[in-house]
Amino acid sequence: MDATIIGTVAPLVKRIGTRMANPLRADAVRNIELIVGAAAEAFAEVGTGISMTEVATRAGVGVSTLFRRFPTKSDLIDAVFSASVTRWLGHLSEALEQPSPWPALRDLILKVTKEQARQPASANMIVTSFLHGDGFLAEKKETENGISTLLRRAKTAGDVRDDVEWWDVRLVLEANAGVLMSGEDDAAESSRRVVERILDGFERK
Repeated sequence: MDATIIGTVAPLVKRIGTRMANPLRADAVRNIELIVGAAAEAFAEVGTGISMTEVATRAGVGVSTLFRRFPTKSDLIDAVFSASVTRWLGHLSEALEQPSPWPALRDLILKVTKEQARQPASANMIVTSFLHGDGFLAEKKETENGISTLLRRAKTAGDVRDDVEWWDVRLVLEANAGVLMSGEDDAAESSRRVVERILDGFERK
């Protein structure tokens, strides 16, 4: 199971509990963690075409338990992406606490783009669902505010060009998604090169 999922499903658990009109028991929450963690690992290994039955087997839960929480494959993919967004916001909070804003922001962007490379579904959904969709409005605003703050601090420190804005960071994520969705065998390595070169261009020389 993908251990990075643990602790990132709280918003998802809250939504499921609200939908069912009752708070979820501890064992139900644990099952959700197991399912989402196993799905994240499986999607990274073999893609989203893996069967729901195989995900249940990997999670160590019954198929009926999986379908009770995630009736469709799309629901499960959304859950994995939601957990990723929660994790990214945690990374953003940590970056905002760092004394050197540009190294912190650069590291944050590299973490997110590397996860895009590891999770092809995230590569696409960060564009379609997060940057341009309506499902993560609060999270997107928090991200925009946090990254804008880091950019402002980095400019004050003299590390980043004055014309770099939040929209430029958005373009990094969109460009990275395009590279990763190309289907090339070396897409992950191409992703790394593209992102690092764009970030180098952000720096004040």
